[in-house]
Amino acid sequence: MPANLPPEYFDAEKRFKQASTPAEKIIALEDLIATVPKHKGTDKLRADLRRRLSQLREEAIKKSKKGGRGDLYTVKKEGAAQIALVGFPNSGKSSLLACLTKASPVIADYPISTLTPLPGMMPFEDIQIQLVDLPPIGNESTDGWVSGILRYADALLLIVDLSEDPEVQAELLIEQLKRWNIQIVKNSKFQILNSKSLVGVSKRALLVANKKDLPGSDDSFLRLKEQHERICPCISISTLKKENLEELKRTLFEISEIIRVYSKPPGKEPDLSTPFTIPRGSTVLDLASSIHKDFVYNFKYARIWGSAKFDGQRVEKNHILKDRDIVEFNI
Repeated sequence: MPANLPPEYFDAEKRFKQASTPAEKIIALEDLIATVPKHKGTDKLRADLRRRLSQLREEAIKKSKKGGRGDLYTVKKEGAAQIALVGFPNSGKSSLLACLTKASPVIADYPISTLTPLPGMMPFEDIQIQLVDLPPIGNESTDGWVSGILRYADALLLIVDLSEDPEVQAELLIEQLKRWNIQIVKNSKFQILNSKSLVGVSKRALLVANKKDLPGSDDSFLRLKEQHERICPCISISTLKKENLEELKRTLFEISEIIRVYSKPPGKEPDLSTPFTIPRGSTVLDLASSIHKDFVYNFKYARIWGSAKFDGQRVEKNHILKDRDIVEFNI
């Protein structure tokens, strides 16, 4: 056991051992991981805990596939990325999901119309991004598994109401995320540089201010940006009038930090119909690993169209790919 583990670790470990359902075990294990300090002495412990967490998630997904209601915690990732919607009652989360996807959430004036997670697929150019609507923050009966889904998502969409002190709403949302050991970071570069000072899991987020069609909304949005733009990008929209939704889609793609890469068989035209989606900063070798292990073992070199100095340039396996690159593997 590594030295210098904080008292919070042993409290979280006790909760994990007492957990009975898969959802309780997953949430407790995530809390446990969040308490482990990040240094070389805890590398093995953190790796073991993450491995156990991955196994628990796989078991939960398999259980839900067997039929029945399944586990509320489990929202299987689909598409290029999964983004979870976070907000207070009547902020417009469900309306936004209905605007961006083909999902049909319950949209009502009463405070809590969303009772279970509802996923929908948002088309963006040639890919699909999964959005997940969740019950509003502040509901004790759902906050436990909601926080678990937020930890598992690739990024977060924080939505506030411009008609009701949006900067205060945003501050309360961010504070609640911190209590769940979820830290908002502006980009992955910041995350890497500050990994020693971050506690728990870190997520990229987009702050969306709804109801820009109302009088006085512009001034409210300016105050919101002044206070929170240093933490995450901010966009104002109107779900009622469907304003700024295309800009919203583009920004959601950007905070997902993924790129699209197309394959090209040697001597043939590239397949531009279905791109591979991989994390931003991935190399040619990373792409090869995601396609098939034989590509890695038999890799000789690749040719790149797009980010290369010239079309068809021969590159090595550590070449960093860019969005919309075309890659030809030679094996």
